[in-house]
Amino acid sequence: MPNIPADQRADALVREHPTMRWGAVFAGWLVASGTAILLYVFGLAVGFSAFEPHNVAAIVRGVSAGAIVWVILTWGGALWIGAMFASWFDGRNDTEMGVVRGLTVWGLSMTATALVVASGLTHVGLIPSTPDTGDLTVDATKVAHYTAAVMWTAFGSSVLSLLTSAFGGWVGAHHVHRVYHLREYPRHGRGV
Repeated sequence: MPNIPADQRADALVREHPTMRWGAVFAGWLVASGTAILLYVFGLAVGFSAFEPHNVAAIVRGVSAGAIVWVILTWGGALWIGAMFASWFDGRNDTEMGVVRGLTVWGLSMTATALVVASGLTHVGLIPSTPDTGDLTVDATKVAHYTAAVMWTAFGSSVLSLLTSAFGGWVGAHHVHRVYHLREYPRHGRGV
């Protein structure tokens, strides 16, 4: 092995094995969660403002299509912003790691959402069923239709948010020099 100074060997090792800064990932996830909540509340406000209780057919048709589009766009936009902020918070101009940070923000968000949904479904399953009054009938075809719509919406929003979070992480890392233009940072790997 040739005589290479220790600081150059350390740079070479750091460049081979980049590190993940989890603080940046969690900060990006919190920004994505806050953005999603803000956008969902806005969507609910718009939806309830346009609500006409006397036109049931229009409500069912309009709420379904509008809700599907809004859920997909909200997930995509919120995770794009969260992944971009995760790369900015990390402060390194490494676009490949920016994509990895974006995907990690996406994975953390999907895991947290799945846990919340599973917890909610568990609690719904624990609620004792009420006795049948005979007035309420459930159409199995409609239940299957709405269940399929919910599943396709979840799938579509997951795929779109996967792509947008990877792109947001890349954009955040690619433009990190514009965010931190007044500071001077050590080269990648030093002072970690």
